[in-house]
Amino acid sequence: MNKSSDEHLKEFLNYLKFSRNYSENTVISYENDLRQLFEYAEKSGAINTDIDHVNDKLDLVFLKTFIAELSDPFKREGKYSKKTISRKISVIKSFYKFLYKNKYISKNFSSSLIFPKLNKKLPSVLTESELSKLLGEKYLSEISILDKAIIELFYSTGIRLSELINLKINNLDLNSRTIKVKGKGSKERIVPFGSEAEKSLKNYIQIRDICNVNGIDNLFVDNTGKKLYPVKVNRMIKKNLSLVTQSSKRSPHVLRHSFATHLLDNGADIRAVKDLLGHESLSTTQVYTHITPERLKKVYKQSHPRS
Repeated sequence: MNKSSDEHLKEFLNYLKFSRNYSENTVISYENDLRQLFEYAEKSGAINTDIDHVNDKLDLVFLKTFIAELSDPFKREGKYSKKTISRKISVIKSFYKFLYKNKYISKNFSSSLIFPKLNKKLPSVLTESELSKLLGEKYLSEISILDKAIIELFYSTGIRLSELINLKINNLDLNSRTIKVKGKGSKERIVPFGSEAEKSLKNYIQIRDICNVNGIDNLFVDNTGKKLYPVKVNRMIKKNLSLVTQSSKRSPHVLRHSFATHLLDNGADIRAVKDLLGHESLSTTQVYTHITPERLKKVYKQSHPRS
């Protein structure tokens, strides 16, 4: 008996969650993108997702028409950036590959889909002087002990927001100055941190035991003893980065970008930076190899006879 499209989708999502160890947020994102595809299939009369299985009606022509709908600025759906459309195509390709591998479809029609050409954007970073200013004496009274520990750890390790929020107290080793991080795909890595982050973390640990009235094992808790959530951390980072920059981008990821850029500016091996960031591919890390004004000045001073 053929499975319905809805059953195909549920099986695929379980595969992502349990076999590929994708995070809950990633699985939800995949589901939303594929539900949109199914909704278009129903509206166009191709299939009834509650009854029909994903069949040859959802072929390459159908998929190209769907992508074109997303790209058309004159249509209601035509509101997606090239980056978003690329993500949706990637999701479709993964889904069709799964269906073909499990012999639910006769051909992988998505293999011929082409990604739109993306404009290369340099990552937003803070300068070394801006971060030194933020974490120095000047704003000592304006940044709370919790905020200081979080900012120092973000900048000292380059970890992601989700990785920081899910750190447990036993993931922190102050003696070796390392943290054990669970990254994408539940892959673990050990990341070192510096002496300044160590000082801030020790200061925070002293008040954590007082705040942690609920006895949770998360490293970072708020003043009511609750686990931090993404919106709160984003808001905190934005407020504190506003002290030293007017840039529109003031998020935890800016600190991650700054971590990687400053390491490479100061001569770190890109392969080591890749491992510290938890990237699977070196090509992902290469976005940070752009030449910053600071690096140009440094090279000029070191190399030009009349610098």
